[in-house]
Amino acid sequence: MKYCYNDLSFELTEDVYAPAEDSELLAEAMAITIKPGMAVLDMGCGCGLLAVLAAKAGADVTAADINPVAVRLTCKNADANGFKVRAVVSDLFENISEKFDLIVFNPPYLPDNDNIKGSEAWNRRDVIERFIAAVGEHLSPDGKILLLVSSLTPAEEIVRALEKAGLSTEVVAQRKVPWETLSVLCARRTL
Repeated sequence: MKYCYNDLSFELTEDVYAPAEDSELLAEAMAITIKPGMAVLDMGCGCGLLAVLAAKAGADVTAADINPVAVRLTCKNADANGFKVRAVVSDLFENISEKFDLIVFNPPYLPDNDNIKGSEAWNRRDVIERFIAAVGEHLSPDGKILLLVSSLTPAEEIVRALEKAGLSTEVVAQRKVPWETLSVLCARRTL
């Protein structure tokens, strides 16, 4: 299977999350935020769409995913599109020590579906909670986080958790699709 985004082409596999409206909305928000030379982390990289787009924009990109197949696919897609991306297998920040100017994350939020391979990793609320608890250690002083949330998730709770972690938030992109409303939150350190 192939997925095309603008002039880029991505190979897809059944056991790696495929880009959809959520990934595309996050990509649009990232395009407005990113600057050449930024250190960018694509958390939960999937097939590498956001990582490759960040590299295309001139960023120094690290991509991470708990799924080793996703990490290999991200590297393959980056190479196929002519970009360099550092990719690591990591359960959130477990194998990441650096600080980043921009961290993008399309976390698991879909309701459980036991028929989807790997759904146990995609649907746990604790993933977002653990991300928020650890993200401050990996954010540069002026760094930003772009986090996708859905009307299917308790977005207000996520905003409160980010604020409790010392981060202010604002909605920077939003799109209604037939079954949900997708929003991208931009979070940064509270001054």
